Amino acid sequence: MSEAEDHFGTTIGALPDSVALLRRHAPEVFAAYLAAREAVYRPPPGGHLDLACKELVFIVLDVAAGHVEGAVAHAEAGLRAGLTPGQIMEALSIAILIHGHQCWAKAGATVMRRVEEITGTTT
Repeated sequence: MSEAEDHFGTTIGALPDSVALLRRHAPEVFAAYLAAREAVYRPPPGGHLDLACKELVFIVLDVAAGHVEGAVAHAEAGLRAGLTPGQIMEALSIAILIHGHQCWAKAGATVMRRVEEITGTTT
C-alpha cells in the first residue's frame, strides 16, 4: 500500500476516485495536496483540533461546497471518530443558516441519510 493509500485509508476509508485521478494526471500537484492534507490531520499536540472536530469541519465545508462524496466520506469518518448524529446535524444547521437551504438540499440531506443508515437513528 502506498503512503497516499495508507493516509486516505486511515482518514476516510479509501483513496477517492477524484484524488486518484489527480495522482495519475498531476503527480506533483497530488504530492503537494497529500502533504497539506497530512499536515491538517496531525493530531494534538502537533495539530490543535481533535479528529472528530476536524471531520466536522470537513463535513460542513464539503456540504457548503456541494461536494457530496467528500461530505459523506467525512461523515463516516466523523462517526468513527466519535461524532454523534446530533452534532453533525447541528453543524449542518449552521451551514444552512450561513449558506442557505440549497447546501442542505444539494449535500447535507444526503449526509444525514448516510448517518441514519450507519447509526440506525432518525433523530
